[in-house]
Amino acid sequence: MTKIEQTELLVAGGGPVGLFAALCASRRGLDVVVIERNFRGAPRGHTTLLHPSSLRLLAELGLAPLLLHSGKLIEEIQVRAQAGTKRLALPFPALAITQRVFEETLLKSLRQSEVDIRSTCEVTAVEPRETQVEVGVARRERVDAPRALDDERWELLESGSIHAQFVIGADGRTSRVRRALGIGTATGPVERYAMFEFPTATSVDTELIIAGRFCHAITPLFDDRARCSFQLDPTSNQLADLPLLRASLAELVPSRAAPQEFDWGHIVDFEPTVAEAFGRGRVCLAGDAAHSTSPLGVQSMNRGLLEVYQWVEEMAACNAGKHSLTTLELLADAQRRDWLGALGSSANYESLPHAAHWLAGHENRVVSALPVSGPDVEALLHQLGFARRLAT
Repeated sequence: MTKIEQTELLVAGGGPVGLFAALCASRRGLDVVVIERNFRGAPRGHTTLLHPSSLRLLAELGLAPLLLHSGKLIEEIQVRAQAGTKRLALPFPALAITQRVFEETLLKSLRQSEVDIRSTCEVTAVEPRETQVEVGVARRERVDAPRALDDERWELLESGSIHAQFVIGADGRTSRVRRALGIGTATGPVERYAMFEFPTATSVDTELIIAGRFCHAITPLFDDRARCSFQLDPTSNQLADLPLLRASLAELVPSRAAPQEFDWGHIVDFEPTVAEAFGRGRVCLAGDAAHSTSPLGVQSMNRGLLEVYQWVEEMAACNAGKHSLTTLELLADAQRRDWLGALGSSANYESLPHAAHWLAGHENRVVSALPVSGPDVEALLHQLGFARRLAT
């Protein structure tokens, strides 16, 4: 097909960051098209954390009350190491919620706003121009293969081009938008985690546990359940089974009764990455398309929500003639510096008189695993007795 369509904003990616970007744009009066290869929804057991800063943004769109009824509020977190324990009060609650419920809430709101959402579509090319971005889009359908050795394949149904004034690439770690622009990534060492969710008969504290060179997290969930994330040696070949769950809990929380079952378990590898640029001209990257880090604090998604909120505000201003494209370029640079400063190696920490000295040297690991981002981080660091100095 040679069909060419026009829109003000094209959002690539139908995860939480992409859906939130589309919703922000719709509320700002922009014409939006969302494309996603496969709206399968997050699998059972895939819980996410919404930071206080994210809940504030969602409250602006009227979505916070809907989400609060389906999640578990987190008002404090206990940070623990072998030499000490510190309980931190969050300045505003965070929310543990299944990613499926979060995405369905965003999708429902988008459909009510009659936003154009297209599934089984993917980006095939991105060509930035002076006044628009030409995006090649293909729609494919997954069909059964005739041979048993090939369970499934994707068949091309149609292809075309969408000319958008702006593009937001929120299409994950293997972002086609990022690759189409030729933007590379820097990566860090692989981290391996065993993640479990299981029913619990007693209350669970939100805990962050530093044990040697590894970091672990325990989070209470809605409906008397809990989630545990245990960091493993990346060379290990352990399975996400009941013996591993029971042994890990016995080592880290010996006072806790051993669970008899679990609902969901998974071994997953995370490779910290950061893109060489968070945007180019009229094309912007956000969330996992721009960066990723340890899964414990869900930093990449929450920062992605703020990033697309900022992108949309600047795009709306550019569209109205109030700002030039230079503001987008400056914002891309500022967002990348902020990510590197907050979660990279360029932050320095100063001990305050009441410092928890047993955490010295672990500050960056703690920051990346906390269920907060933005200014809220400084409040929790102060409770721990540290002040952060970000490199300029």
